[in-house]
Amino acid sequence: MSDFAIVASNKFKVSSTKVNGIKINNYYYAGKSAKIYNQLAKQTAVDSIKLFTKKYGPYPYSELDLTESPFGSDTGGMEYSGLVMIAQDTFARKKAASKEDYDSVIEDVSHEVAHQWFFNTVGNDEYTEPWLDEGMAEFSEDIIFDLSPINKIPKKYNETDTAYNGGKSFYSLLRYLMGEKKFDQAMRDYYQTYYLKQATGKDFIAIIKKYDNSKAVNDLIKRYISPKYLQ
Repeated sequence: MSDFAIVASNKFKVSSTKVNGIKINNYYYAGKSAKIYNQLAKQTAVDSIKLFTKKYGPYPYSELDLTESPFGSDTGGMEYSGLVMIAQDTFARKKAASKEDYDSVIEDVSHEVAHQWFFNTVGNDEYTEPWLDEGMAEFSEDIIFDLSPINKIPKKYNETDTAYNGGKSFYSLLRYLMGEKKFDQAMRDYYQTYYLKQATGKDFIAIIKKYDNSKAVNDLIKRYISPKYLQ
């Protein structure tokens, strides 16, 4: 166990469904847009589980709980094993939500569900190598969940946000250079090898080089990752 968390409220409504034998419970608050929020959050979780299972490997638990939670405006959600918290600031209000609010729910739910694979199943040191969890979740949300074409080159990342956008750019370029088939094989190998274990950046790179040790891939690794992490 890496963390322990409890979310409790006597105001929650709950809606459940199943996908791949996994029970999904969505705990949400009443409000003008609650029905749409419930449908959208729950369907995003279903789609995320289907897609990430196909790309990476099986979700390790029999249940996944989603909850609306009181975060600040700069936080979209938080992940724990089998638990996804999504910011309630929009849908707890009485006014109707906008298209941007709905887009935000899709982004936040897909990102936090992706963390069920990377950090909650394949663990890592979040402090020293956050690109292995936050970067991978950002990549999974924006590139895998959005089903972006293989030839999509990411925009230059914000260097002050290396864990999220820098990590996403690195994985996106890896996928581009390796090709989708080879990249997917490497990711499934990485997930299976470190399933319910702790991995490091060195471990990840070793799996990548097992499938593609070309000059282009090695140059990309040198560009993004400090050599001290690969010693």
